[in-house]
Amino acid sequence: MEPLTFVTPVFEAELALLHLQARSFAVHVPDDLGHQVVVLDNTRRGLRSPQTLLDAYGPWAPRVRILRPADVCDLPTVSGWRSQQVLKLAVAGLVETPRYVTLDAKNHLVTTPQDSFFEAPDGRIRVRGYSYREHPLRGSLERVLTYLGLDPSEHVDRFAATVTPFTLDTTVVREMVADIEARSGRSFAREFVSQELTEFFLYAGWLVRRDGTLDGLYELTDAVNPVVWPRAATADGVRGVIASAQGVPVFGVHRDAVPLLDAEARDVLGAFWAERGLVTDRAAGADLLLRLRQDHDRQRRRQQVRDLPPRALTVLRRTRKSLARKLSP
Repeated sequence: MEPLTFVTPVFEAELALLHLQARSFAVHVPDDLGHQVVVLDNTRRGLRSPQTLLDAYGPWAPRVRILRPADVCDLPTVSGWRSQQVLKLAVAGLVETPRYVTLDAKNHLVTTPQDSFFEAPDGRIRVRGYSYREHPLRGSLERVLTYLGLDPSEHVDRFAATVTPFTLDTTVVREMVADIEARSGRSFAREFVSQELTEFFLYAGWLVRRDGTLDGLYELTDAVNPVVWPRAATADGVRGVIASAQGVPVFGVHRDAVPLLDAEARDVLGAFWAERGLVTDRAAGADLLLRLRQDHDRQRRRQQVRDLPPRALTVLRRTRKSLARKLSP
């Protein structure tokens, strides 16, 4: 398997989790697995102490590239969540490897990943697949597939997942971006935001439109994706997620789960991190979670204020589209 580029966007509320991810690279990712780490710094004013982050990457530090959104593309006024989706795709123009792995800051390595985690024996990329028939993101999938001219009913029973890690083919992403710009007559970022697209649905759907199937490039698997979501933010819930992670190299903790963790749950998770070498001991892990909890509401309020203008623009766009449909003959 050829070396990979790893791409992670981050904003203020997830900086501590990104530092944990960086530490996990230092501990668990061998030099020959990756070519470069790209951090998409989507904070409002830029990282205050980038050297501290680089230090956390340990031997990976010389191969870490920190980019601001303007280094990647010209973003319109857009929410932080949507901008990170645009950046994950637009960054393909700067990626130097044939494939790149997108991560979220909530992801961290808990053991050394084998090539088989990313790639099937026949060379195809491995990503999770599942049904969207009862999935909360079914509407998003249907909207993107309709935008691409595909029949959503043919794909809701099984389609590529939207969770990270998600490996992308660099050339395919570049071709997709160029095609969408040519068809829409505007920049990829503006079209993506205007149409309220979703990054992995768009990428996989475009590939289906081009090739008729995902099977030529991807193997959809039923592998587990251990993440502590808010619904699992109890001591027993955390234990269950940890149990499901046996043999899986990537673990995750969603930022919105952190304030729901009580002292016992923080201790369980801190002990797991210590066992995997990400913190010095279980107390250090529990302390990190406590600091994240204390910072959560403040960062959420800041992000809500930051997202007010783009949310207003989204409402305006939707209103205009609705009026246009009503007035069309």
